[in-house]
Amino acid sequence: MLAIALTAPLVNLVLKPLFPRARPALRPVPAVRRLARQPASSSFPSSHAASALAFAVGVSTEQPALALPVGTLAGAVAYSRVYVGVHYPSDVLAGAAIGGGIALMTRAVRADFALAPGARSGGSSL
Repeated sequence: MLAIALTAPLVNLVLKPLFPRARPALRPVPAVRRLARQPASSSFPSSHAASALAFAVGVSTEQPALALPVGTLAGAVAYSRVYVGVHYPSDVLAGAAIGGGIALMTRAVRADFALAPGARSGGSSL
């Protein structure tokens, strides 16, 4: 899916290095909730939330009947990042906004392309 293909490199290769932020302290997080291996990259923005929302919004625009289940799963992924102590809520909100925004932009560009003069809809004309 194009939205995820654009979201992941933008977040991981551009935004995380551009906005270095230490991850939350683990002391207040119970040991049972902590990840076995803690991420070493910047905390801001959450790439898991970005990718989850890019996927959910992309699927939802194509298959509206799936919006509730995939949206719920994306929300669970985003929440889990705060729950296990590897992100601040603002990291997750920013990641979700980026991923969802990119999914909407790719949908809009695709719709514009489909309406462009000379655009083909399926099949080849050989």
